[in-house]
Amino acid sequence: MRTVEIVTLEDLAREAREIATHITQKKDAFVITLRGDLGVGKTAFVKLLGAHLGVEEEITSPTFVIMKSYPIAYQGFTTFTHIDAYRVEHEEEMRVLGFETLCTDPLRVMCIEWPEKIPHLIPRDVLEISVTLHDNHTRTLTYGTA
Repeated sequence: MRTVEIVTLEDLAREAREIATHITQKKDAFVITLRGDLGVGKTAFVKLLGAHLGVEEEITSPTFVIMKSYPIAYQGFTTFTHIDAYRVEHEEEMRVLGFETLCTDPLRVMCIEWPEKIPHLIPRDVLEISVTLHDNHTRTLTYGTA
């Protein structure tokens, strides 16, 4: 696991670029999970990562629609999917969206906020990111593979 202190948005952007270097194609989708309280910067990280991967449109939080996908052309990947499971009450809601099929797409990078809401659906081989906000408005970003 790697732990870094985030003070500025540029620090967060630097870590997004660093994490992008770990994204490699494999048998299934490359899945990144993001944990942390409301307002710690999970969506800000996803926006920076998506931009680095080539998302050209503005990435907005999919809190109410749960999932948004964007075309990319990054090291063989064609799709960047952002999932916000905060409002998910039952894992079945994700199955209706075809979540399990999305997880098997080797051309997809997926970022999942609030993975603890859908624990039985999260694949085993994921890059886990945890963000913690401190009283002085700095953040600690910890990440590594599960």
